[in-house]
Amino acid sequence: MDNLQLDAEVAADDTVGFSRLGYEKRRPTWDDTDMAHVAGRTVVVTGSTAGLGRAAAEELARLGAHVVVMGRDRARTEGVAAEIREASGNGAVEAVACDLSSLASVRATAAELLERLPRIDVLVNNAGGMQDERLTSVDGHEMTWATNMVGPYLLTELLLDRIVASAPSRIIEMTSGGAYSQRIDLGDLTGENEVFDPKAVYSRTKRAQIIVTEERAAQLADADVVCHVTHPGWASTPGLLESSSMDSFVRRFGDVLRTAGQGADTAVWLASADEPARSSGLFWHDRRPRETHRTEATRETADERSALIATLRRVTGLDG
Repeated sequence: MDNLQLDAEVAADDTVGFSRLGYEKRRPTWDDTDMAHVAGRTVVVTGSTAGLGRAAAEELARLGAHVVVMGRDRARTEGVAAEIREASGNGAVEAVACDLSSLASVRATAAELLERLPRIDVLVNNAGGMQDERLTSVDGHEMTWATNMVGPYLLTELLLDRIVASAPSRIIEMTSGGAYSQRIDLGDLTGENEVFDPKAVYSRTKRAQIIVTEERAAQLADADVVCHVTHPGWASTPGLLESSSMDSFVRRFGDVLRTAGQGADTAVWLASADEPARSSGLFWHDRRPRETHRTEATRETADERSALIATLRRVTGLDG
């Protein structure tokens, strides 16, 4: 059976394709040889003190990259960076603290990164979370949107000139299979919707990441910067296990969840291997491009795509 036939067979059932079972079936067909090409390159990984982000940072450090670990708590972030340095034998792992739900923190962090890093070869926007109740950020935005989309969008835009100057370079977004279930709805961003559905709001931020990746890829088409978004599959992470909204999901699929390392694999591959540099604006799962919609019900209009970008620029103060 060739790789495409195997992939189609595994993908036919999400319980297999998104679980560790799908990863284990596909893994033997992959070649990791060129992933070592990331050695010496500077990779910034947000949300990298636990879960998928930490697994990605650890593997990138093992491959020889200069890794910047980012997390909300400075002491914890510095501790994780030290642990990764020791485990990987790579001294080029450093820590930067950032609360992505705060625009002031994002701006301060961007300034720190630009001062410390002469190059940014890869930015992995991994940080995110799902709130079980409606919470509001210090800037007045719904917290899931603030953390998953607004803060990362501002950080990327503030670092963009450095990323372009470092070309060939890459911007990687970590999304979720939940994006398949929702279309974009900007009413969630400031709490205009009366009913709060944690999973729906989270999934809409993940849909937004796909749209932003496609729009940014078009914007940077001539800049030698590639933009990709990846779905990690169903991975066991602290965010998943600690969310009361996901209790039933964990009870049903807990036995087949991927490890954090398995979930982070494609993000690491996108940041390091040669093949991803040949395309841009794609949605990946297990090292293969995937469809971005499974039904027309989730497909946004051109006006909705434009409204998303305009809204992000307005709420981050980038349109002034």
